[in-house]
Amino acid sequence: MANSNGWGDGAANNAIGWGQGANNAIGWGDIHADSWAGATDIVGITTPPVDSDAQAFITAAAITDPTQQAAINTLVVDLKGYSIWSKMKALYPFVGSTASQHKFNLKDPLDTDAAFRLSFLGGWTHSVNGALPNGTNGYADTFLNDLSNLSQNDAHYSVYSRTNTSVFAPIIGSASYGQTGGCKLTLNFAGGTYYSVHSVDQPNSANTDTRGFFIGNRTLSTSTSLMIRGSVTTHTQASQTPSNTTFKIGGIPSFYDNKEVAFASIGDGLTSQNMTDMNTAVIAFQTALNRNV
Repeated sequence: MANSNGWGDGAANNAIGWGQGANNAIGWGDIHADSWAGATDIVGITTPPVDSDAQAFITAAAITDPTQQAAINTLVVDLKGYSIWSKMKALYPFVGSTASQHKFNLKDPLDTDAAFRLSFLGGWTHSVNGALPNGTNGYADTFLNDLSNLSQNDAHYSVYSRTNTSVFAPIIGSASYGQTGGCKLTLNFAGGTYYSVHSVDQPNSANTDTRGFFIGNRTLSTSTSLMIRGSVTTHTQASQTPSNTTFKIGGIPSFYDNKEVAFASIGDGLTSQNMTDMNTAVIAFQTALNRNV
């Protein structure tokens, strides 16, 4: 029936219908795709809106799995709530299972170099757990130039590793060893995590487990900080002009890592609270995807 307030069979054109509710203004039943109020299976409860930035990434990367979609949305909402989102230049969540999905920058999910879309070079293995370089010639170019995009005394990078190996190679960085002004993070060499943020020097913190979330950070000209799985250490490290090179993930030519990457970011410097909050958000993200280590 086409009643204005129809009961019974929930005819498709009822203003308030019961039944299948396919085109109802307020739909009830098993299909609500075209319902005006977007009601779910329980009357009066609506599906929370998806953040527009999260949706842009989901669409670009063709993410169809509901769990992955929800994890991306929560990550974006969390980073915005923590006032971290605006400090990011590039965010790589490595969601999906293919290179064509893993390449997108969550901050600007366009398939262009200017949007810092990843280009995977050499050997890589892609899965729902992340992207794994082969350790012999695999790395990904972000096209994000350190000198052009980051400030000398206001920068960070981060990475989430799912593999525990000791390799003399940076898992993320903009410059090779000995190059002035570069950024690089070597998770375990001779029992220590070495890093630099716009400096040739590489202070280190004792660490032999290369799994988990790591952040290299600078907000001062005289010191840097390193977070290893939620614990932060500050080091004296004078800054230098950023290197005129692009950030790479998974290694730098001639030095190749073999750790599975499940998240990476590059952007402005973070406060101590930002670092703590970002760790919380990223661990929650990995947990939601059942790949936290």
